[in-house]
Amino acid sequence: MKRREIIKKGLKSIALFSIVANLPVANAAMPFARVPLTSFVAFIDTLIPADITPSASQLGMQQRLVNHAKTIENYSRLLELGCQWLDAQSKTIYQQNFEMLTYQQREAIVTIAEASPKNAIPKMFFDRVLSDLFVFYYAHPAAWPGLGIDSPPQPKGYADYMKKPARKVRA
Repeated sequence: MKRREIIKKGLKSIALFSIVANLPVANAAMPFARVPLTSFVAFIDTLIPADITPSASQLGMQQRLVNHAKTIENYSRLLELGCQWLDAQSKTIYQQNFEMLTYQQREAIVTIAEASPKNAIPKMFFDRVLSDLFVFYYAHPAAWPGLGIDSPPQPKGYADYMKKPARKVRA
């Protein structure tokens, strides 16, 4: 075989290898089959239930979190896996989907997620959603009465900052 033929075949092999090598990366970037997040509303309402303030879902936090997740790599998939885990746990323990459980039953399953090992999907799901949920929920003016405030600190400030916050009764 001549040197030019070896180089030509080598270049063809490199071109073919680069295409084959890129296929798994391209497949990994493809979206997974969308899993319905039916348990998600019950999950966030377990984290922030209604009291004197609305629950998380009453303020539309589920859609806010789903939209936020779309902007972060693998976050949407974490939501899907977390909801699958919630349903698997609830079916194993209570023979029902998570959203059908009582608040106390849901709370027991969420406690399992919270106590899971650091790098486990349930723990990552719990921590990430809780963190983002708190940011979005407490930024909403409807959540402020539960904190004893009626406006953000800027631009007016809090003239009574030295006093203990008092709960305000809803009108």
